[in-house]
Amino acid sequence: MTTSGLVCSFCGKEPEEVVSLINAVSVSAKGQQTAGAICNECVELCVQVIGLQKPEWLERHRQFVATLGK
Repeated sequence: MTTSGLVCSFCGKEPEEVVSLINAVSVSAKGQQTAGAICNECVELCVQVIGLQKPEWLERHRQFVATLGK
């Protein structure tokens, strides 16, 4: 396991195994903190799933991604 203990909450990959690992902490109404992370590979898979389920969304996503390089 990685020394930071941080792994993707979806696939279990460690930071050294992926390009990027985005982590977040959420706080419930009761004040309980929950940490989670998602890697770039799982984000790509999510985009594919959403694109199949909602094809109309995919074009908006492509337009958004095109703006990132500008």
